[in-house]
Amino acid sequence: MTEIFLRAPATIANFGPGFDIFALALAEPCDVFRIRRTKSKKVTIAVVGDRDNLPTEAEKNTAGVAALVFLKRLKAPAGVEIEIIKKIPAGAGLGSSGASAVAAVYGLDKLFKTGLDVEDRLEIASRGEEASSGASHADNVSACGLGGFVLIRNRHPLRFDRIEVPDIPIVMRIQKKSMTTSRSLIPGHLSLAGVKEQMAWCAALVHALHTGDLKKIGEAISRDHISEPVRSRYIPGYEDLKKRALEAGALGCNVSGGGSSVFAICDKDRVDLVAEVLGARRETDPEPPLVLKTKSANQGVTEIDGL
Repeated sequence: MTEIFLRAPATIANFGPGFDIFALALAEPCDVFRIRRTKSKKVTIAVVGDRDNLPTEAEKNTAGVAALVFLKRLKAPAGVEIEIIKKIPAGAGLGSSGASAVAAVYGLDKLFKTGLDVEDRLEIASRGEEASSGASHADNVSACGLGGFVLIRNRHPLRFDRIEVPDIPIVMRIQKKSMTTSRSLIPGHLSLAGVKEQMAWCAALVHALHTGDLKKIGEAISRDHISEPVRSRYIPGYEDLKKRALEAGALGCNVSGGGSSVFAICDKDRVDLVAEVLGARRETDPEPPLVLKTKSANQGVTEIDGL
């Protein structure tokens, strides 16, 4: 095998109260990849579609960084060409960078027949995230690699739990961040009262996912003392937008990943109404927002027949 074609899904990291430890895979959108072995001993990146100023230098691209780590760690005597067909908006909190890193490592593992454990693959992929966020984190890459809902239990070494999820209708208002990353703005401390409440909502969300209770899932994902208070400040009119989404029938609403997209979950019969509310253009919007209707997915990165 000299080349492989892959599909990697978007993800919602944090998924409410689980900062850096929760993530959910989505059915759509997905990026598509062609990864090819070469004899050049170099990593080259090509981006097709909505490039959105994505770097193609291997050292600055998440797929490139992950591939470089893989090749160095495995002492692989070859190079690789990675072609990315972009469908996941970059810089919007949908795990675009994680999808690229996961696909790169998954593809290389297959091409070089290294047979890495899933923990090793995801650990290498998480290194690729440093190219976009400046930090290695495993929530997006784990959900993208495995599908479903993933809970990160330990970072070094990487340990996680995966939950098969019910169909969760999701409406997203996609908006790109005004800054590269807001991670450095997240406070390093939380009050004891805040910690207890955060822990309670994290536990409630995991239980609700196990039982498939959509209403309780919504209640839990709407609560967050860590990421939402910071990242929502960079989403004009966020509080009003969340309030109107809940009034329209959303069961829960929050910031998606690192922002600035907003996601809401709801019953199937409320999807169109919630989408209308989230898609309403406001005076502060330079153009009508992009609204996506999607759902949770239990399938992660997968091999496909071609582009």
